[in-house]
Amino acid sequence: MLKGILLACGAFGAFVPLHLAIFHLRAPHRRFGSMVRLHASLALGLVVAYAVTPPDVWVIPAGWAGAGWLIDVANGLLVHGLLFVGYSMFYFLVDRGFSARILIEIERAPGQALTPDEVAAIYSLDRVVARRLDEMVDIGSVIKEGDRYRMTARGRRQAQRFAFLKSFFRLGPGG
Repeated sequence: MLKGILLACGAFGAFVPLHLAIFHLRAPHRRFGSMVRLHASLALGLVVAYAVTPPDVWVIPAGWAGAGWLIDVANGLLVHGLLFVGYSMFYFLVDRGFSARILIEIERAPGQALTPDEVAAIYSLDRVVARRLDEMVDIGSVIKEGDRYRMTARGRRQAQRFAFLKSFFRLGPGG
């Protein structure tokens, strides 16, 4: 069971520098898709590494290496997936976080102070909405028809799942 976890940590340890290198070298347009492809490649690499490395991966005590290969691989893939989800949440919080962006703008402002109107001028709601809509077009949730956006089948499924979850958690209609 530990072999899968160690390999997952190794795959994730490779993911972070590879992600940074790829995004610095070519700045992909579809960032999340690029991250998912890299994650999937490393998950496949984890399975291959599991097959070609010894049960103790040269470091696990002999008595700890025997949970069964299927459970061990599944456990490793689960840990790798959870590390990816957590990292993605962190990455997109840094990328899209309203509070972080506002703090950065206040830090950069003369005298490190801004009025609410100055913040609104810098961080336009129109630009935020336009960026989100562009990203939804990129991932296939909506399509743009003239000046309107129409939901795709994929977007409809996402909307239904989110509506259910918002209702289940009693979050109300807001975003």
